[in-house]
Amino acid sequence: MCLMIKLKKILSIFIFLFAMIIYCLLIMVILSKINFNHWLLELLAYSILGIIWVFPSMYILRPFKRNKNEK
Repeated sequence: MCLMIKLKKILSIFIFLFAMIIYCLLIMVILSKINFNHWLLELLAYSILGIIWVFPSMYILRPFKRNKNEK
């Protein structure tokens, strides 16, 4: 049982890293195609897209959440 939990955590780390690399590459490609005419628009786009990744990562990193019974 303990080995399965450790395996889930390790797999979760690798999935998280892979997903973040893919997300960053996609954002870089998409935003490099857009010609921002103002620095404020670019700042807002990068800020919003920089915050969005948090929500899927909560699901991916769920195995790291401690239960009340664990110490």
